[in-house]
Amino acid sequence: MTVTLTAEQEQFVAEQLKSGHYQSASDVVAQSLGMLRAQEEFIRANTAELREKIANGLEQIRRGETVDGRTAIQNLRIQLQQRQRGGQ
Repeated sequence: MTVTLTAEQEQFVAEQLKSGHYQSASDVVAQSLGMLRAQEEFIRANTAELREKIANGLEQIRRGETVDGRTAIQNLRIQLQQRQRGGQ
């Protein structure tokens, strides 16, 4: 099989080789395909749950149960700090 890469893709492969993470372009492609397969499998396995969470989120928006982005990030940071301290 022959695959044609864009210039940007070729540059990315070259960067990966130069960094020493991979020994060949084939290794980069194999890793990329493995990651794509894992992503597709995750999506297939979790589609119903993801759709349910999206529906719940949309319903919360309709009910006005939202927070602005700044507050959401602040709340996430607080939760992360609590977890790091063993609080949850």
